[in-house]
Amino acid sequence: MPATISTNVSTATDAQPVRLLTYQELDILHCLRGFCAFYVVVYHAKFILWAGGREYLNVFPRASWNIGQYLAFALDMLSSAGYEMVIFFFVLSGFFIRYAQLRKHRAPLAFYLNRIVRIYPPYLFSVLLAVGVLAGLAHFVPQMLTIANSRELNSALLEAWNALRHLDLVGAGRVLLFMPVQGHIFLGYNEVYWSLLPEAMFYALVPLAFWRIRAYYVVSLLLYLLGAVAITQNYPLNDFTGFFASYNAYFALGAALHDVVVRTKWLERFRRVPGWLLWSSMLGLFAGLIGLAILKMRILSGVDASLLAVLAVSALLAGRVSPRNWLLRIFHPIGIFSFSLYLYHFPLLLLCGGLLVALTGDLVFYTRYYWLAIPVVTLACYALYWCTERVSINFFRKV
Repeated sequence: MPATISTNVSTATDAQPVRLLTYQELDILHCLRGFCAFYVVVYHAKFILWAGGREYLNVFPRASWNIGQYLAFALDMLSSAGYEMVIFFFVLSGFFIRYAQLRKHRAPLAFYLNRIVRIYPPYLFSVLLAVGVLAGLAHFVPQMLTIANSRELNSALLEAWNALRHLDLVGAGRVLLFMPVQGHIFLGYNEVYWSLLPEAMFYALVPLAFWRIRAYYVVSLLLYLLGAVAITQNYPLNDFTGFFASYNAYFALGAALHDVVVRTKWLERFRRVPGWLLWSSMLGLFAGLIGLAILKMRILSGVDASLLAVLAVSALLAGRVSPRNWLLRIFHPIGIFSFSLYLYHFPLLLLCGGLLVALTGDLVFYTRYYWLAIPVVTLACYALYWCTERVSINFFRKV
């Protein structure tokens, strides 16, 4: 069994000494990071490189489908929960940050510096990449930037190009704060940036929140419940109120899960759950996640995603999945460069889309080219990881 560290801190009920997780125990969770990031790549590849959903059904009515077309479309729909996978990742982030702060406590300034040097170098490179790709599309494949058709992608690219051409100091400041530069358009039209602001706001909150952790959990739950009411009543929320009314609760859940794991017999009890019940629960949650995502019921789908994250983390830490499992062995390496994959994949997929338009002359594709682009973009992100994020990490470790 891996070596552990114990303290005399305990909870009032179902308590045992705090047993901090080792890095070797935590390492298996990287496969979940890899799965979430790769899932988002597939989700965005489908959006950029394939006209699916209603548009596809209008061109190819189901009455003309054979069994192969039904199976292919069902496979397409399995990647419809891109937003929900980000929520899953928020839970993981809360878990990892809680682990890191308990394992090696950092004072506020040291914590903020650590997060800045970890996030900003690859982020700024991704901004340059996104801007370069968008400028390249505008100059070499201008037909992609149009409002002539009803496709969201093309009109959004045109809006993003106009925002880039009129970028000022205020807009540049918004970029540094992970905010859109115009409406809901991010610089370079890299749509993944929307999740960086909630992540940064959580990091800003960590030193204070973890100082009074139980109060943080209670307040987070109450704010989430109030936020759910506000959302159902169509009350407008901005970036600040939206974080506290929604996203913060997912980070708090991840941190709370870590505390439950190290302070109680949660994993021991989890090991006694019948296998059929565990796996049927996870499959049921995943199936529900897809359905709720397609229906765009984001409050319920967020709850579903967070519950799925809790079960997945618990199953891995409890040893309910063999280290030789083929899915784990595929996604664990991807988890190592998951941040680079997340940051860089969207502009690279846009580049693939531009090449397709240049080669075919078509703006809308009904052939599933995105299945071909996914491995190419993933490998390109892996190469960029070694050229950017990994270099940055090694440099700042030396400093």
